[in-house]
Amino acid sequence: MHQPLQPATDRLEHLDVLRGFALLGILLVNFEWFTRPLQAIVLGAEPELAGLDAAADFLIQVLAEGKFYPLFSMLFGAGFALMAERALSRHTPFWGIYLRRLSVLAVFGLAHMILVWAGDILLVYSLTAFVMVVLFRKTPTRRLWKWALPFIFLPVIVMWLGTVAIEASRLDPQAHEAVMTEFEQDEQAHREHIARATAIHAEGSWRENVGQRLDDMRFTLTYFVFWTPPVLGFFLIGRWLIASGRLTRPAEHRMWLRRWRSRGLFIGLPLAIAGTLLLREANMMVPTVTGALGLTLATIAGLLLALAYLSVVTLGARRLAFLAPAGQMALSNYLAQSLFWTWMIYGHGVGLWGQLPRSVQLVLALGFFAAQVVISVWWMSRFRFGPAEWLWRSLSYWRLQPMRR
Repeated sequence: MHQPLQPATDRLEHLDVLRGFALLGILLVNFEWFTRPLQAIVLGAEPELAGLDAAADFLIQVLAEGKFYPLFSMLFGAGFALMAERALSRHTPFWGIYLRRLSVLAVFGLAHMILVWAGDILLVYSLTAFVMVVLFRKTPTRRLWKWALPFIFLPVIVMWLGTVAIEASRLDPQAHEAVMTEFEQDEQAHREHIARATAIHAEGSWRENVGQRLDDMRFTLTYFVFWTPPVLGFFLIGRWLIASGRLTRPAEHRMWLRRWRSRGLFIGLPLAIAGTLLLREANMMVPTVTGALGLTLATIAGLLLALAYLSVVTLGARRLAFLAPAGQMALSNYLAQSLFWTWMIYGHGVGLWGQLPRSVQLVLALGFFAAQVVISVWWMSRFRFGPAEWLWRSLSYWRLQPMRR
């Protein structure tokens, strides 16, 4: 049995710091997909990158790609566990409010995905959380991380199965040629979709972009079974971190945090470099040994570095406390990132599509996040919630929440 949480009135500031830190990584990763069609995600790095742009892209791939969505997912799972425990300690209803909370988040995500940017994660989070509630509502603490690992590595298993099937088809040259021809046709059609999306994002109206995002949504939901299992796995790890006390009483688990800080950095970072090098030229539409090996290394590295980042930030939370206000209004900041940059980049806004080199994107992301931190400090000194958080909470509880401090 784990010890109870500290009183519900005490906010765990290091979790807000972690959310603020995760926001930076999310922006660094998402910025590329504000400037490229989302469907290109399966085709690897942009082949024309060179010099500083290639270096910036490689740096983001190694340090951020596939590392911050696990961290954010862990924090989402941690938030579920906190809400459940605090409701239990107060003897207040939980499931009805939480399911309304997920439903409202799904609406937010759907609106964000269709009206603003196709790379939305909120809809995936809400749908995956429903799965978690159905399948793992009463899972004992000691089993949470054990269930998490198979889900996290399920895409890797699928990729290896596909690779083995492709390699086995070589035993029948005619069958192998037919399979590869089908892959080539699919890839050609996919590249045509990307070309159309590029033209619409660069020069199309907002209505045309909405139509494109509906097409993008079909692409995202087609791969929903592929994206969802890892998110579910990281949700379960987040719940385990709360239930085991590692994120509610970090002072008692400093040795564990230090151990995973070292493991994550000294093992995860080399694996991330190796996985990135293998995946840079990989076409994930066609299962290959190189792609499967790269995905394997990248998945292990993503888990290890996410735990390392979590450990580093938790241990240094006092020095990073300036990030807490940004984390308290993480939903508002996340939505603001895509609202602002799609307006700046897409043709129906300022129209900077194709004019922002990768190295410039890195600088802009860092500068924009710094501005968000400053604005968040100002906002949270005056209000109890970010604007999106206030709306989310009010709809979840079916009553307007007090806004001003």
